[in-house]
Amino acid sequence: MNIVNRTSITVTFKKPFIDWNNNLTPDLPVSENMIGESSTYLIPEDFNDAEKLLKKHFKKIFKNELFMMWEDENDWPVNRSFKVFNEWFSVEISSFVYDIGKQNLKKGTFEF
Repeated sequence: MNIVNRTSITVTFKKPFIDWNNNLTPDLPVSENMIGESSTYLIPEDFNDAEKLLKKHFKKIFKNELFMMWEDENDWPVNRSFKVFNEWFSVEISSFVYDIGKQNLKKGTFEF
């Protein structure tokens, strides 16, 4: 088992995000605590203050979560503040990221 030199930020949908999504896609609804409906972001490993770290990255994470569900930015919420981010997502930060796979990690690029 290998440790990866990253910190992870895992975000899971809360009710306001789910309501927004389900209003746009009633045929493909999501629900709270749906298995597989969280995202994990890897960031540089060195940090001392979790809230400061999250404030540094939340805008990019927020935009990505919205984009992954609905590409038309005109339908995105106008207010995407840190407060709204915390209302829409549960967050877990971990400084211990392990790779238990046997294959080498692959890295690709995704931009929106």
